[in-house]
Amino acid sequence: MKKFSIIHIPLLSFFSKELYRDVALNWKGVGAVLGYLLLLLAVCWIPAMVEMHIGFANFVDNEAPKLVEQVPEIKITDGQVSIEQPQPYYINDPDSNDVLAIIDTTATITSLEDPNAMCLLTKNNIMWRESELEIRTIDLPEVKNFVLNSERIMGWLHTAGKFLVIIIYPFALLGSYLYRIVQALIYAAIGLLFAKWCKIVLPYLALLRLAIVAVTPCIIVSTVFSVADVYLPYGWLFYLLVALGYLFYAVNACSQTPPAQQDTQFPQEGIWARR
Repeated sequence: MKKFSIIHIPLLSFFSKELYRDVALNWKGVGAVLGYLLLLLAVCWIPAMVEMHIGFANFVDNEAPKLVEQVPEIKITDGQVSIEQPQPYYINDPDSNDVLAIIDTTATITSLEDPNAMCLLTKNNIMWRESELEIRTIDLPEVKNFVLNSERIMGWLHTAGKFLVIIIYPFALLGSYLYRIVQALIYAAIGLLFAKWCKIVLPYLALLRLAIVAVTPCIIVSTVFSVADVYLPYGWLFYLLVALGYLFYAVNACSQTPPAQQDTQFPQEGIWARR
Protein backbone atom coordinates (compact mmCIF):
# COMPACT_ATOMS: atom_id res chain seq x y z
CA MET A 1 0.00 0.00 0.00
CA LYS A 2 1.29 3.46 -0.93
CA LYS A 3 2.61 5.55 1.95
CA PHE A 4 3.25 8.74 -0.04
CA SER A 5 1.49 10.69 -2.78
CA ILE A 6 2.79 13.02 -5.45
CA ILE A 7 2.51 16.03 -3.12
CA HIS A 8 5.31 14.58 -0.99
CA ILE A 9 7.78 14.13 -3.86
CA PRO A 10 9.17 17.66 -4.31
CA LEU A 11 10.46 17.83 -0.74
CA LEU A 12 11.15 14.21 0.14
CA SER A 13 12.96 13.46 -3.13
CA PHE A 14 15.94 15.37 -1.73
CA PHE A 15 16.58 12.97 1.14
CA SER A 16 13.95 10.29 1.85
CA LYS A 17 14.85 6.63 1.28
CA GLU A 18 11.32 5.72 2.35
CA LEU A 19 9.86 7.77 -0.49
CA TYR A 20 12.05 6.10 -3.09
CA ARG A 21 11.25 2.64 -1.72
CA ASP A 22 7.55 3.43 -1.76
CA VAL A 23 7.61 4.76 -5.33
CA ALA A 24 9.55 1.76 -6.61
CA LEU A 25 7.81 -1.01 -4.76
CA ASN A 26 4.29 0.10 -3.86
CA TRP A 27 3.27 2.38 -6.71
CA LYS A 28 1.83 0.75 -9.82
CA GLY A 29 2.45 1.67 -13.45
CA VAL A 30 3.75 5.08 -14.49
CA GLY A 31 0.57 7.13 -14.85
CA ALA A 32 0.91 8.82 -11.47
CA VAL A 33 4.56 9.80 -11.88
CA LEU A 34 3.99 11.02 -15.45
CA GLY A 35 1.15 13.20 -14.20
CA TYR A 36 3.36 14.38 -11.37
CA LEU A 37 6.16 15.25 -13.80
CA LEU A 38 3.80 17.31 -15.95
CA LEU A 39 2.49 19.17 -12.89
CA LEU A 40 6.00 19.83 -11.60
CA LEU A 41 7.17 21.22 -14.93
CA ALA A 42 4.01 23.31 -15.26
CA VAL A 43 4.77 24.98 -11.92
CA CYS A 44 8.51 25.34 -12.58
CA TRP A 45 7.92 27.05 -15.93
CA ILE A 46 5.83 29.81 -14.31
CA PRO A 47 8.80 31.93 -13.07
CA ALA A 48 10.40 31.84 -16.52
CA MET A 49 7.14 32.90 -18.15
CA VAL A 50 6.69 35.74 -15.65
CA GLU A 51 10.25 36.89 -16.32
CA MET A 52 9.64 36.71 -20.08
CA HIS A 53 6.43 38.74 -19.77
CA ILE A 54 8.13 41.42 -17.66
CA GLY A 55 11.15 41.54 -19.96
CA PHE A 56 9.05 41.87 -23.12
CA ALA A 57 6.82 44.50 -21.53
CA ASN A 58 9.91 46.47 -20.54
CA PHE A 59 11.22 46.19 -24.11
CA VAL A 60 7.94 47.41 -25.58
CA ASP A 61 7.71 50.33 -23.16
CA ASN A 62 11.34 51.48 -23.14
CA GLU A 63 13.39 50.08 -26.01
CA ALA A 64 11.04 49.44 -28.92
CA PRO A 65 9.83 53.07 -29.30
CA LYS A 66 13.40 54.25 -29.99
CA LEU A 67 13.53 51.95 -33.00
CA VAL A 68 9.92 51.93 -34.15
CA GLU A 69 9.59 55.72 -34.22
CA GLN A 70 12.12 55.73 -37.06
CA VAL A 71 9.78 53.73 -39.31
CA PRO A 72 8.11 56.04 -41.84
CA GLU A 73 4.66 55.48 -43.23
CA ILE A 74 5.06 52.76 -45.83
CA LYS A 75 2.35 52.27 -48.45
CA ILE A 76 2.10 49.22 -50.68
CA THR A 77 -0.36 49.53 -53.57
CA ASP A 78 -0.63 46.78 -56.17
CA GLY A 79 2.77 45.46 -55.13
CA GLN A 80 4.49 48.86 -55.37
CA VAL A 81 6.18 50.34 -52.29
CA SER A 82 6.24 54.07 -51.63
CA ILE A 83 7.27 56.39 -48.80
CA GLU A 84 7.26 60.17 -48.48
CA GLN A 85 10.88 60.43 -47.32
CA PRO A 86 14.22 61.07 -49.02
CA GLN A 87 15.78 57.79 -50.12
CA PRO A 88 17.67 55.62 -49.42
CA TYR A 89 16.04 55.77 -46.01
CA TYR A 90 17.93 54.18 -43.11
CA ILE A 91 16.64 52.78 -39.83
CA ASN A 92 19.46 52.67 -37.28
CA ASP A 93 20.17 50.92 -34.02
CA PRO A 94 19.38 53.53 -31.33
CA ASP A 95 22.44 52.55 -29.29
CA SER A 96 25.18 51.79 -31.81
CA ASN A 97 23.76 53.78 -34.75
CA ASP A 98 24.44 50.81 -37.02
CA VAL A 99 22.14 50.47 -40.00
CA LEU A 100 19.49 47.83 -39.32
CA ALA A 101 17.09 48.32 -42.22
CA ILE A 102 17.05 50.20 -45.52
CA ILE A 103 14.13 51.42 -47.58
CA ASP A 104 14.94 52.33 -51.18
CA THR A 105 12.43 52.35 -54.01
CA THR A 106 14.79 54.22 -56.37
CA ALA A 107 17.02 51.19 -57.14
CA THR A 108 20.04 53.04 -55.72
CA ILE A 109 20.55 50.12 -53.34
CA THR A 110 19.60 46.69 -54.64
CA SER A 111 21.31 44.30 -52.21
CA LEU A 112 22.19 43.92 -48.54
CA GLU A 113 25.83 44.88 -48.83
CA ASP A 114 25.98 46.46 -45.38
CA PRO A 115 26.83 43.54 -43.03
CA ASN A 116 24.84 45.12 -40.18
CA ALA A 117 21.68 45.69 -42.18
CA MET A 118 19.11 42.98 -41.63
CA CYS A 119 16.44 44.10 -44.08
CA LEU A 120 16.09 45.94 -47.40
CA LEU A 121 12.72 47.07 -48.73
CA THR A 122 12.74 47.98 -52.42
CA LYS A 123 9.98 49.06 -54.77
CA ASN A 124 8.86 45.50 -55.50
CA ASN A 125 10.28 43.18 -52.86
CA ILE A 126 11.69 42.79 -49.40
CA MET A 127 15.02 41.13 -48.56
CA TRP A 128 16.20 40.00 -45.16
CA ARG A 129 19.33 38.39 -43.86
CA GLU A 130 18.61 34.83 -42.70
CA SER A 131 22.26 34.26 -41.76
CA GLU A 132 25.68 35.56 -42.70
CA LEU A 133 25.58 33.51 -45.89
CA GLU A 134 21.87 33.46 -46.71
CA ILE A 135 19.59 36.28 -47.83
CA ARG A 136 15.93 35.66 -48.63
CA THR A 137 13.69 37.68 -50.91
CA ILE A 138 9.91 37.95 -51.14
CA ASP A 139 8.23 39.75 -54.02
CA LEU A 140 5.21 41.90 -53.22
CA PRO A 141 2.95 41.68 -56.30
CA GLU A 142 0.09 40.10 -54.33
CA VAL A 143 -0.12 42.98 -51.83
CA LYS A 144 -2.93 45.19 -53.12
CA ASN A 145 -3.33 47.77 -50.39
CA PHE A 146 -1.37 47.91 -47.14
CA VAL A 147 -0.14 50.73 -44.91
CA LEU A 148 2.53 50.29 -42.23
CA ASN A 149 3.56 52.96 -39.75
CA SER A 150 5.07 53.23 -36.29
CA GLU A 151 1.66 53.42 -34.59
CA ARG A 152 0.57 50.13 -36.13
CA ILE A 153 3.83 48.42 -35.19
CA MET A 154 3.55 49.57 -31.58
CA GLY A 155 -0.03 48.30 -31.52
CA TRP A 156 1.16 44.89 -32.68
CA LEU A 157 3.86 44.86 -30.01
CA HIS A 158 1.41 45.71 -27.24
CA THR A 159 -0.93 42.97 -28.46
CA ALA A 160 1.95 40.50 -28.61
CA GLY A 161 2.86 41.43 -25.04
CA LYS A 162 -0.60 40.34 -23.89
CA PHE A 163 -0.56 36.95 -25.61
CA LEU A 164 3.13 36.04 -25.93
CA VAL A 165 3.35 34.01 -22.73
CA ILE A 166 -0.02 32.35 -23.34
CA ILE A 167 1.22 31.14 -26.73
CA ILE A 168 4.74 30.13 -25.70
CA TYR A 169 3.93 28.48 -22.36
CA PRO A 170 2.23 25.30 -23.66
CA PHE A 171 4.97 24.73 -26.25
CA ALA A 172 7.71 25.23 -23.66
CA LEU A 173 5.91 22.90 -21.26
CA LEU A 174 5.32 20.21 -23.87
CA GLY A 175 8.91 20.38 -25.13
CA SER A 176 10.39 20.09 -21.64
CA TYR A 177 7.93 17.31 -20.75
CA LEU A 178 8.95 15.21 -23.74
CA TYR A 179 12.61 15.89 -23.00
CA ARG A 180 12.24 14.76 -19.38
CA ILE A 181 10.38 11.62 -20.42
CA VAL A 182 13.16 10.65 -22.83
CA GLN A 183 15.69 11.48 -20.14
CA ALA A 184 13.85 9.27 -17.63
CA LEU A 185 13.70 6.40 -20.12
CA ILE A 186 17.46 6.55 -20.55
CA TYR A 187 18.11 6.89 -16.83
CA ALA A 188 15.85 3.91 -16.12
CA ALA A 189 17.98 1.82 -18.45
CA ILE A 190 21.05 2.94 -16.51
CA GLY A 191 19.13 2.02 -13.37
CA LEU A 192 19.20 -1.62 -14.47
CA LEU A 193 22.98 -1.50 -14.05
CA PHE A 194 22.59 0.13 -10.63
CA ALA A 195 20.15 -2.61 -9.60
CA LYS A 196 22.59 -5.29 -10.68
CA TRP A 197 25.34 -3.57 -8.74
CA CYS A 198 23.13 -3.41 -5.63
CA LYS A 199 22.12 -7.06 -6.13
CA ILE A 200 18.39 -6.49 -6.37
CA VAL A 201 15.83 -7.04 -9.08
CA LEU A 202 13.69 -4.07 -10.05
CA PRO A 203 11.58 -4.10 -13.22
CA TYR A 204 12.02 -1.36 -15.78
CA LEU A 205 8.74 0.40 -14.88
CA ALA A 206 9.80 0.64 -11.25
CA LEU A 207 13.12 2.12 -12.33
CA LEU A 208 11.29 4.53 -14.61
CA ARG A 209 9.26 5.75 -11.65
CA LEU A 210 12.46 6.17 -9.66
CA ALA A 211 14.14 8.02 -12.52
CA ILE A 212 11.32 10.57 -12.70
CA VAL A 213 11.49 11.17 -8.96
CA ALA A 214 15.30 11.30 -9.08
CA VAL A 215 15.32 14.21 -11.56
CA THR A 216 13.01 16.23 -9.30
CA PRO A 217 15.84 17.84 -7.25
CA CYS A 218 17.57 18.89 -10.49
CA ILE A 219 14.39 20.45 -11.88
CA ILE A 220 13.74 22.36 -8.66
CA VAL A 221 17.35 23.52 -8.19
CA SER A 222 17.67 24.63 -11.81
CA THR A 223 14.43 26.61 -11.46
CA VAL A 224 15.70 28.32 -8.29
CA PHE A 225 19.04 29.11 -9.94
CA SER A 226 17.24 30.56 -12.95
CA VAL A 227 15.06 32.80 -10.78
CA ALA A 228 18.13 33.90 -8.77
CA ASP A 229 20.05 34.46 -12.02
CA VAL A 230 22.80 32.08 -10.88
CA TYR A 231 25.05 30.74 -13.64
CA LEU A 232 26.38 27.25 -13.11
CA PRO A 233 29.42 26.33 -15.25
CA TYR A 234 28.95 22.95 -16.91
CA GLY A 235 25.46 22.88 -15.48
CA TRP A 236 24.37 20.03 -17.75
CA LEU A 237 27.12 17.83 -16.32
CA PHE A 238 26.26 18.82 -12.76
CA TYR A 239 22.58 17.97 -13.22
CA LEU A 240 23.43 14.71 -14.97
CA LEU A 241 25.63 13.56 -12.11
CA VAL A 242 23.14 14.67 -9.47
CA ALA A 243 20.22 12.91 -11.16
CA LEU A 244 22.17 9.68 -11.59
CA GLY A 245 23.42 10.00 -8.02
CA TYR A 246 19.84 10.23 -6.75
CA LEU A 247 18.85 7.29 -8.93
CA PHE A 248 21.61 5.17 -7.43
CA TYR A 249 20.56 6.40 -3.97
CA ALA A 250 17.01 5.28 -4.74
CA VAL A 251 17.99 1.84 -6.03
CA ASN A 252 20.33 1.31 -3.10
CA ALA A 253 17.56 2.35 -0.70
CA CYS A 254 15.38 -0.44 -2.05
CA SER A 255 18.17 -2.93 -1.43
CA GLN A 256 18.54 -1.83 2.19
CA THR A 257 15.03 -2.66 3.34
CA PRO A 258 15.18 -4.46 6.72
CA PRO A 259 14.45 -8.19 6.22
CA ALA A 260 11.66 -8.08 8.81
CA GLN A 261 9.79 -5.52 6.69
CA GLN A 262 10.29 -7.11 3.29
CA ASP A 263 7.31 -9.45 3.36
CA THR A 264 4.88 -6.85 4.66
CA GLN A 265 6.15 -3.69 3.05
CA PHE A 266 7.31 -5.17 -0.24
CA PRO A 267 5.09 -8.13 -1.19
CA GLN A 268 6.58 -10.47 -3.75
CA GLU A 269 4.71 -9.49 -6.93
CA GLY A 270 7.64 -9.68 -9.24
CA ILE A 271 8.44 -6.10 -8.30
CA TRP A 272 11.22 -6.69 -5.84
CA ALA A 273 13.48 -9.58 -4.98
CA ARG A 274 16.93 -9.95 -3.56
CA ARG A 275 19.37 -11.88 -5.71
